[in-house]
Amino acid sequence: MKVEARIDRLVQKGNLKAIASITLDGMFVVKGLKVMDGRKGLFVSMPQETFSGKGGEKQYSNIFFVLTNSAQTQLQEAVLEAYQLRLNPSYVPKHGRGQQEYGPYQNQYPAQGFQDQRFAEPEYPEFLGGSDDMLPMGIY
Repeated sequence: MKVEARIDRLVQKGNLKAIASITLDGMFVVKGLKVMDGRKGLFVSMPQETFSGKGGEKQYSNIFFVLTNSAQTQLQEAVLEAYQLRLNPSYVPKHGRGQQEYGPYQNQYPAQGFQDQRFAEPEYPEFLGGSDDMLPMGIY
């Protein structure tokens, strides 16, 4: 998935450092991501809505969230590299990818002996009939 990040504005309010937006595969835009400074360093907080709980206390719910660790890593890298580029235009991204496609396995493993699992044939459990017995989509 191609993730492009942009810093919409820099902010100096407590731990909040910037507000960002991302474009996913050139088709979807998510606004309102926050670059936060935590105990372990910078991280990206997802857009949230606030609401009152049963006891009247303020609660938060993420509007947008990722489902896998690799997607989380991809999103964090894109936003944090855009943040560093905004602060320092001569910054060179550590992955050398800039705003290009981010893959969860790129530059992490030696080329020898590693097969990228994103392109592997999916395995189906026995009770689903295995991949040989699967019907094409839309045929029932």
